[in-house]
Amino acid sequence: MKRRFSPSYVAAGVSRRPLSSTISSPVAAGVSRWPLSGLGLRAWTASVMVISALLAVSCSRQPQPVPEQTGPLTVSASLSTNSIHIGDVANLTIQIVHPREGQVQIPELAHGKEVIVRDRQSREEAISDDSVRTVLDLKLTSFAVGIHTLSTGFVSFAQSDGQTLSQPFPFLTLEVASTLSGEQTNPRDIKGLARWPGVFPRWLLVFLLIALIAAAAGFLAKNFLSKPRTILQMPPPPPPHEIALAALQQLLSKGWIESRNIEPFYVELSGIVRRYIEDRFHLKAPERTTEEFIREAANSRVLSPAHQSLTYGFLEQCDLVKFARHQPESDDMRNAGAAAERLVRETIPVTIDPVKEAGS
Repeated sequence: MKRRFSPSYVAAGVSRRPLSSTISSPVAAGVSRWPLSGLGLRAWTASVMVISALLAVSCSRQPQPVPEQTGPLTVSASLSTNSIHIGDVANLTIQIVHPREGQVQIPELAHGKEVIVRDRQSREEAISDDSVRTVLDLKLTSFAVGIHTLSTGFVSFAQSDGQTLSQPFPFLTLEVASTLSGEQTNPRDIKGLARWPGVFPRWLLVFLLIALIAAAAGFLAKNFLSKPRTILQMPPPPPPHEIALAALQQLLSKGWIESRNIEPFYVELSGIVRRYIEDRFHLKAPERTTEEFIREAANSRVLSPAHQSLTYGFLEQCDLVKFARHQPESDDMRNAGAAAERLVRETIPVTIDPVKEAGS
């Protein structure tokens, strides 16, 4: 009797055997039964290995570039790898062909921890007189485990005439695997600041700090007190007669007598005499004019009769100049200055030397 063959077996190059000598095996190539022994068993094993290799190649994770579109705006993109570990870097290359005049805009690729753009560089390549290829090189990384789509947006190109061209961004995914093993695949969150354990009790540190400050203060105080100190004594102010004699000498050196500058000379001369009498005899009369003050001082008992006569003569010359518009000669002006100097010198207080007094 003539045997009949199934098309599936013929396609596989295997002859049919009786049903009692076969086993069932699911095969993607369409073969449902294979012999148990001999050549059929070896062919069945080889077929399984070939099919497994084909499946492994088809499931390879090496990325394939997305085909370009056609038209005035074309976009293509490729990843150096579409499977990385957390923190690793994948290189993304985007090529955009567009007209020369205009501006290219790509969608935002970074979003949260899923996709992070670490670096971005761009360059342009001339294709023809009307077309340019813009190449974008981006370095991507991720800190979230899973499969992430780079973008579902559009690449747009704004032309110089106001029109806008757009193409969908190529569909690309990035698979991020954890470097951890077991059930814990997601990285744990950062812990808070660790508290440094105290070696000494806090109260002891405070006590040591106070003791250190006290020791430093004591050292500085001892150093300051041990240094010899010089007490500065201010020199006593010059006596009234020295001040008056110096002022008279300065008045005579101004040359007012020779230039016949009469009124200013007598005004300053009477002021010198007044200040001397105030300081020498401790007489204060701010409500009196200079002439009134000197006249009252001449009538007081603080001056001797000789000094009173000298003071009256000085006042008489001052009154003649001030009220009678008297024009004294240069000699009269010199005599007035000499009278004032004589009044000062004759009223200098007599100082007693304690050494001479003790010797006598």
